[in-house]
Amino acid sequence: VDGFQFITALRQQVKWRSLPIVVVTALDLTPADHLRLNGYVEQILQKGAYDTEELLREVHRLVVACVCQQTAHAKEQTP
Repeated sequence: VDGFQFITALRQQVKWRSLPIVVVTALDLTPADHLRLNGYVEQILQKGAYDTEELLREVHRLVVACVCQQTAHAKEQTP
């Protein structure tokens, strides 16, 4: 199973659809790869573009933003 297959299988499970996915890759993704991931992942980060602390801060920022967005959405849905 590659990362694309894993993400597809994960998103097929209703209870896991809201999990934020951050892809960290050393690959140079093609435009077709980006299209395959579009709408399924929060962000794609390139390995080597960040030192460890920067990478952790960026992942933390993305997860916090996703949680805040989900919380706001849940509040909107409450009558």
